[in-house]
Amino acid sequence: MKKIIGIIFAAVMVFTLACTSEQKVKDQPNVTAGADVFVGASNDQLSKYPIAGFGYKSAALPKQSWDKWAKVASPVVKEILDKMPEGYVLQVTGHTDGRGPESPEGKKPGNVKISSDRAKTVYGSLVKSGIESKNLTYKGVGSNEPLSGVDPKDPEQRRVTFQVVPK
Repeated sequence: MKKIIGIIFAAVMVFTLACTSEQKVKDQPNVTAGADVFVGASNDQLSKYPIAGFGYKSAALPKQSWDKWAKVASPVVKEILDKMPEGYVLQVTGHTDGRGPESPEGKKPGNVKISSDRAKTVYGSLVKSGIESKNLTYKGVGSNEPLSGVDPKDPEQRRVTFQVVPK
């Protein structure tokens, strides 16, 4: 009888310890899941606010597009930057249409350079308007990330987008 009571006691102790350990794991916040949710929600929101209207081979900020964008989207960008989780940055990404070479050829600067210049121009305008952060960066991707369903050579491809990405 003592053996049966000992075995039952041991089983109850093991069960109790297993349940306690499992509960502790469940109670710990999942930082990655929280960051993933933030990144997904932020990128969905940011995808609604590209800056379009750039001229062919031009990095000059289209004033009308910028003024409209700044009024509506700059508060969104500022809020996202203020809540940015550790290990992430808000990337200003420049894009071009599919005309011309990606890399420099002769006197042609190449789409990657043009898109980088567009991203840098928007980045500089954000900083001038008071949106400055160590979590803000820029990058040009040329014509390598075209809009789906739009002709690669269409002027609509000339844009700057915003996305939260890992550092």
